[in-house]
Amino acid sequence: MGFLTDILSRTLFRSTFRGIDCLLEDVRAGNPIPKTEPDPKSGALSINGSTLVYASPDYGSWQILISEIAAFGEYTTENGPMIDDWFMVFVTNDFNWVEASNYCSGCDGVRDQLAKHWGAEGLCGSLALSTNFSSRAIWPVTIAGKPLFTFIERHQSTWDKVGSFGVGLIDKDLTPEVRQSLQPIEAK
Repeated sequence: MGFLTDILSRTLFRSTFRGIDCLLEDVRAGNPIPKTEPDPKSGALSINGSTLVYASPDYGSWQILISEIAAFGEYTTENGPMIDDWFMVFVTNDFNWVEASNYCSGCDGVRDQLAKHWGAEGLCGSLALSTNFSSRAIWPVTIAGKPLFTFIERHQSTWDKVGSFGVGLIDKDLTPEVRQSLQPIEAK
């Protein structure tokens, strides 16, 4: 890890752990846990009729028809804890995808509504505490639990890495196994 990222990581983790320690002290003392509101930068996710709608000042806005969703999953990055690092992924029938922060407002309600719509027991993710680049398919059941993405580090010059404080750029693509599983039956 580079010198600057090492210093930055230590500073961020100290403040994060200090916050966790205070929260644990409150729990031990029997104080109620304060309810936190989603950060507006994480955006808002909702269902409007048959359309899934997401809007975020940091992560962009999109809308897709629920009928176009072929798969649902999640992925995490190494970018937390100061910025969102856990995302929901909606893969469309044409193997493109849109994503929404798992910290956005409305995400729990949308997951519940989509679970009912797809007849799934639940659509909860399990990567919440991951601090690495990781992914997992959640729906449909045929691919549930399998990696959704492959992550590939993009080549950068030394100067590009210095300019980004040692943080490399990562590209992602659907795994071949997921692509194969989602192909229409007549194409197989």
